Amino acid sequence: MLESLKSLDNGLVTLIAACIAAIASIIGLFISYSLSRNQEKLKNRLELKRSIYKESRDFKLKQLTEFYDPIYTLLSANKDVFERIGPISDARGGGQFNDEETAEVWQKLSIEVVVPNNLRVAEIIQQKLHLLADSDSDSVYLEFVTHAQAYKVFKEKAYEAYKLFPYPTALFDAVVAERQTIKSDIFKSYELKIGWFKKWLSSILC
Repeated sequence: MLESLKSLDNGLVTLIAACIAAIASIIGLFISYSLSRNQEKLKNRLELKRSIYKESRDFKLKQLTEFYDPIYTLLSANKDVFERIGPISDARGGGQFNDEETAEVWQKLSIEVVVPNNLRVAEIIQQKLHLLADSDSDSVYLEFVTHAQAYKVFKEKAYEAYKLFPYPTALFDAVVAERQTIKSDIFKSYELKIGWFKKWLSSILC
């Protein structure tokens, strides 16, 4: 009788131990699965975040290289020519140079440099206006397109009506400001990427 009870007790203990082991195994599997799932979610979030940052950076690079940089370069060249030898420049009427000569040089430069540059800027605006920054206004760019066409006609023959299509003076400052903002944003995105890499490297080495 005692032997039977001992055998029963041993069997019960074994059963309980087996149940505990099974429960512990299930809990372990659940914890492992939860950790694995959380890691996968974190990985996916990081990948999504990196993808968003990359797309944003790539778009800003496109804005800079295909829109703002070319327009800035062409307008800067025109601005330089106008300020050096244009109708209201110091070189005109200042007595330093022959007025007829400077007027002739300006006429040639305006036809051979300013007009083509204007038309190229107008072409970029027409083709790449979708790259305009959200903080920028398209009205001044569209105004320039009209001005560029009118200026070309005016250079072929002078008309009083040209005064109806003045150069939008706010354009150059707008381009300079937006170009600087985009460059700053791009540099910050690269700094952020370098920061992530340093943190990752540090976690591996520690």
